[in-house]
Amino acid sequence: MDFSTVILAAVVLALLWLFSAKNRGHHLPPGPTALPLIGNLLQMEKDAPFKSMVKLSEKYGPVMTLYLGWQRTVVLVGYDTVKEALVDQAEDFTGRGQLAFLVKVTRGYGLGISNGERWRQLRRFTLTTLRDFGMGRKGMEEWIQKESRHMRALIHTFKGTSFDPTFILSCTVSNVICCLIFGERFGYEDEHFLQLLHTTSQFIKFNSSPMGLLYNIFPRIMEHLPGRHHKVFGQIKDLSGFIKKKIQEHKETLNSSSPRDYIDSFLIRMDQENNNPKTEFHYDNLVPTVINLFGAGTETTSSTIRFALSVLIKYPNIQEKMQKEIDSTIGRERSPNMEDRKSLPFTDAVINEVQRFLDIVPLGVPHYALYDIKFKGYTIPKDTVIFPLLHSALKNEKDWTDPSSFNPQHFLDQNGNFKKNPALIPFSAGKRSCVGESLARMELFIFIVSLLQDFTFSYSEGPDGINLLPEYSSFANVPRSYKIIATPRIWTECDEQSSMEFSTVILALLVLALLWWVTAKHKGHHMPPGPTALPLVGNLPQIDKHRPYKSIVKLSETYGPVMTLHLGWQKAVILVGYDTVKEALVDQAEDFTGRGPLPFLYKITNGYGLGISNGERWRQLRRFTLTTLRDFGMGRKGMEEWIQEESQHLRSLIHTFKGTSFDPTFILSRTVSNVICCLVFGERFVYEDKHFLRLLSTISEILKFNSSPKGQMYNLFPWLMERLPGQHHKVFAQSEEIREFIKKKIQLHKETLNPSSPRDYIDCFLIRMDQEKNNPLTEFHYDNLVSTVINLFVAGTETTSTTIRYALSVLIKYPNIQEKMQEEIDSVIGRQRCPTMEDRKSLPFTDAVIHEVQRYLDIVPFSLPHYALYEFKFKGYTIPKVLLILEYNKCKNFCSLQNTIIIPLLYSALKDEKHWMDPLSFNPHHFLDQNGNFKKNPAFIPFAAGKRACVGESLARMELFIFMVSLLQDFTFSYSEGPDGINLIPAYSSFANLPRSYKIIATRR
Repeated sequence: MDFSTVILAAVVLALLWLFSAKNRGHHLPPGPTALPLIGNLLQMEKDAPFKSMVKLSEKYGPVMTLYLGWQRTVVLVGYDTVKEALVDQAEDFTGRGQLAFLVKVTRGYGLGISNGERWRQLRRFTLTTLRDFGMGRKGMEEWIQKESRHMRALIHTFKGTSFDPTFILSCTVSNVICCLIFGERFGYEDEHFLQLLHTTSQFIKFNSSPMGLLYNIFPRIMEHLPGRHHKVFGQIKDLSGFIKKKIQEHKETLNSSSPRDYIDSFLIRMDQENNNPKTEFHYDNLVPTVINLFGAGTETTSSTIRFALSVLIKYPNIQEKMQKEIDSTIGRERSPNMEDRKSLPFTDAVINEVQRFLDIVPLGVPHYALYDIKFKGYTIPKDTVIFPLLHSALKNEKDWTDPSSFNPQHFLDQNGNFKKNPALIPFSAGKRSCVGESLARMELFIFIVSLLQDFTFSYSEGPDGINLLPEYSSFANVPRSYKIIATPRIWTECDEQSSMEFSTVILALLVLALLWWVTAKHKGHHMPPGPTALPLVGNLPQIDKHRPYKSIVKLSETYGPVMTLHLGWQKAVILVGYDTVKEALVDQAEDFTGRGPLPFLYKITNGYGLGISNGERWRQLRRFTLTTLRDFGMGRKGMEEWIQEESQHLRSLIHTFKGTSFDPTFILSRTVSNVICCLVFGERFVYEDKHFLRLLSTISEILKFNSSPKGQMYNLFPWLMERLPGQHHKVFAQSEEIREFIKKKIQLHKETLNPSSPRDYIDCFLIRMDQEKNNPLTEFHYDNLVSTVINLFVAGTETTSTTIRYALSVLIKYPNIQEKMQEEIDSVIGRQRCPTMEDRKSLPFTDAVIHEVQRYLDIVPFSLPHYALYEFKFKGYTIPKVLLILEYNKCKNFCSLQNTIIIPLLYSALKDEKHWMDPLSFNPHHFLDQNGNFKKNPAFIPFAAGKRACVGESLARMELFIFMVSLLQDFTFSYSEGPDGINLIPAYSSFANLPRSYKIIATRR
């Protein structure tokens, strides 16, 4: 017997032993007998192996053992079995099977196929980071809506001719994930980007082909055989090279205090853990994780949308019914949002049925037994690959009335309302479900609805020419490609021969609108109660123009803590009392993040900047602003030193008056403003700078006007006031001086900018602008910079300086309080050392007085108004998004939508009898316990609360304490007419409570 025969015999015997003994020692699930080497492959349909598995389960049950080549595999069939494993027994099934082609691409690193601590850390970090950048939230809607407009604009260029939508949809979907990962989108004509998308598509097609199946089963053999797989892996290197290049670009431009995207956040985490030898945050995990996100975030969703278009062409009656529902609910002009889903049950049902019927990943990404698992009475041994057969859940006759047919009724009840089905698990389930599920659902809904708003889709060979069977089917079901036709939908043109004059149309519509407004305003919503409103003026006659918030509190005694008022045309929901305000702004924070566009502020900022922005603009600007200001010391020890230094300038100037009367208004404005100027402009201004003083005077005039009855009128009827003469025109002209001053400062910063060494907020913003200059969706542009600096400069100057000025009036009004504060300060700090924030805990009475000043002044009694960005429920009522207003264009008269403003009445919290023993009196004991120790009160919210609370709160608290204490170290304050000459009632009271001005005396101690 020669050597080769011996070897052959030994191999045969070894294989026979292997397969006869493989199940020894375990009570494995049953399954068909496996052959040496090839296992059960001969029993698998090569073009749709999952169908063969379902067929075999009819004999062997819902948990069965198959051998795919050498690999032992347990297959879970049917929704109940899959759910029991992945959800009920989730911890046992967290392992991820090492698919050979993914191991080849990622070298075993990254989120996709990792296990254990690597997987846990990377998944937690990825979910948190993507959510921080908007995934699944309102801000992400805006990105998708913008990308939808790019897509539809491109499709319009085909002008009704045939085109292949494959790579248009890939570009569209990929740009969303690219914004999250790379911080930029790519043009549809970018050839390199298109090549990468083509590579991703070829990769998925290969892995869903019989050759791809063979590679995953016999990778060691296939590596030594010629074939298309070598070409595919070569192309994947291009994708990997692209990602490595992007990572390098991010490294070179990284600002650790202001991450732009996922890669930035990962690099920062890498740096934070660079001394941890067990860290999973390293380069080898970053590159594959980005490949995972880029590939999965591109191909699966774009393929599903492409399949949806084929379905709509195949079933034109479904397409028509969806368009009718969309037209009647949204129309064709407004972008859809996720709130619209509940109003589009048929459309939502079709999109869900598309996902079920396509069954994009029929086998599921395989799981892995990391240890011996007991399941349904069987033992699944360690190192077994586990397939939770998603196909068997999505096409299970127990859970779907007609699983093999496309039928939107699977998701509709008898009344046509949308109904969920737990067996819809296209994203898998449990701890290894798709991390991008919320993003994919949002993309599918917004992209499909927006496409149907603009186009009707068809195919040159008619509906019968569409074949819904996949072109490739194994790892993924890849739909067939067709050159489709997108016919633009055209609105009915206006009758331009109408003899009715424009003015007559307006008058008639105005009368009709007013009648509707009065009789039907609350129909369809369980709105909070409120007094009957009059046409045009609403409830204004019931409100005291000098103290409007007091009238509102009085009305709440009749209508409750949540009530509806009509301020002119504008519907407003008022929240009264601390408990109600807190429940809204803190407990239900996400619903109340919207900021109402106060017309006065909108006019000054052109709608840009942090102050009155919403959505992704607000999120990005707020995150950047908080991070940047903190980096420059806000709320930290470094800022104390700036404030202490400014305090010395302040006291030096007051000493020059030598006990004579002076008006502290602009002295305090300059002092406080110089602190924010150091943060924003990188410099302070001397007190005698006339231009600076002029700007501070303008800020003061703006706030006075906005808190006057005329300012209220402008905010209620801006379109009318713009056409009438009055003080507002002068105020707006003065505000342009502030804008020009800021523009000049920005230009000086541009000319002297050193990107490696930012000096202040403007420098940091300019650097971020440069980093994102190629991102058309960026919020870091010149208009937002100018307006945000206006916000910071104005808010950082006037509110705090006004509060200190009011505090001095209080101390003059109550000299015994001033004396007690000085005694406490002298005994703890003395008169030589500068106060620090650490001293607060040793100065309880002083701290209590400063808090009571803020409570009693109540500087912004209305707070800045919030905004209902969507319809939501609060305390049993519906806060609606929309209010009917009248508009006109040359085509037609129509009604458009404006949001409901929400006013969380801070006055009602700061003067709430439930939380303050004597709310209408000035009493520091509101913040002192029986032992004279400082005590907090949760109803103390002068800076508002929740996600839209003042960004400068920590800075303001620091300024109030240090400036007040240092002034009392040096001076005793009085008034020539004595304490009784001081009136603590504000001079102006509406938008803000502005205290009266007095010429006071500062006597040196």
